[in-house]
Amino acid sequence: MNNKRQNMLSQKLSNRRLLVDLLALMFGLGAWIGVNGIYVQLPLLVNEAPEGWSLPAHMVMLVQFANLGPILYTLYIKYNKWACDKYITYVLLAAGAMSTFILAFLYDKTTIIFGNKHSTALLSLMFVTAIVGCTSSVLFMPYMRNYREIYLVSYLVGEGLSGFVPSLVALIQGVGGNPECLNITKSGSNELIPYYPEPRFSSQTFFIFIGTLLFLCFLAFLGLNNLSIAIGERVKHSANMETLPTDTRAPPSYKTNSGWAMSKQVYSYLLIMMGMVCFLGNGTLPSIQSYSCLPYGNVAYHLTVTLSSMAGPLAMCLGFVIKMPEINFLSGLMVILIALSSFVCFLAVESPTPPLQNTWLGEFLVVLSWILISGLIGFIKLGITTLFRPDPGRGLYYTGVATQIGSLIGAIITFVLVNHAKLFHSYSPCLLVAAN
Repeated sequence: MNNKRQNMLSQKLSNRRLLVDLLALMFGLGAWIGVNGIYVQLPLLVNEAPEGWSLPAHMVMLVQFANLGPILYTLYIKYNKWACDKYITYVLLAAGAMSTFILAFLYDKTTIIFGNKHSTALLSLMFVTAIVGCTSSVLFMPYMRNYREIYLVSYLVGEGLSGFVPSLVALIQGVGGNPECLNITKSGSNELIPYYPEPRFSSQTFFIFIGTLLFLCFLAFLGLNNLSIAIGERVKHSANMETLPTDTRAPPSYKTNSGWAMSKQVYSYLLIMMGMVCFLGNGTLPSIQSYSCLPYGNVAYHLTVTLSSMAGPLAMCLGFVIKMPEINFLSGLMVILIALSSFVCFLAVESPTPPLQNTWLGEFLVVLSWILISGLIGFIKLGITTLFRPDPGRGLYYTGVATQIGSLIGAIITFVLVNHAKLFHSYSPCLLVAAN
């Protein structure tokens, strides 16, 4: 039995080039590592930024403004017959690396806009990295159709690692613990002021590390296009397939003469499911995460952000070892995802005094819920993408479009609820201590 397993593993490895796997993985890593790197620093940033707990909602909304990138790209390939995906990708990866390096030195700079302080350096540089991430949905992933199918999973795992790697480093970095309330005398009266312990290393060091990784992603894409071993793993598209992986002139067929078949109803259902997953995972839930977690403490928020960011890519790694599930199974996971999402939204609405506050059970439940949510989102997205991979038409392109539409709608709705409807309220541990 052991020999049989070893032979199967050897056969799988002989059918692929591990160096190309590594290059595809690093290419995928560059998609969202800039945005995710900033996001996992939120437990350290929200307490100092002038936006406070609403900073995540501002960041999520800004990411949606970055959808200008894929819109411009779509218009570019539609009206420019000389469009070349790889040169656009070079520019995006280089811009992402440079902006992250600059961010390391300017992330705490603020300016006054319309009478209010804002984290302009942080948000504007994040916008650049967000353009890279948003455009990757309609450019990076479809570009992998130039290579054999086995390398798409490597790319997707790399894209998932763009959340895992920053989270692992942020977990090592820590937040120093929950805030302490110091009794400070001001103008003859005593005030309780929160003091946040220092992490193991600064956000500046963290952003320099992320910028270095983005530069390595740029080099990986350079290798994909120029190394002979990578060129040898490319596939030749048949005459009825598009010249560019994202060519909008390709037929949006559900049944083709290439052997791939999917009913129109299932095709539409999967795209709607992808939109809903991204509505929750990219738009709604990240915007309210601070309100659902911070009432349970800074450590709970830190663990939630870091561990949940790891859960997504770990779930996507299952694509290497198990057969992808059927549509009915994905639908069942979607029901569980909606139930857990409703629970954490309830906790956010109940802020600043949610159930089981100041108990280990409350902290455990909120962290566990977010970990499960992130894992489900990653696995469902991988399942849908894998089902569309054999489509010789525009399946992967429409998957990217559904991703952006769902994310945009979720971000807009939540931004309005957070900043205008005032449905969610901040938590100040020292004010509660003073009240008690």
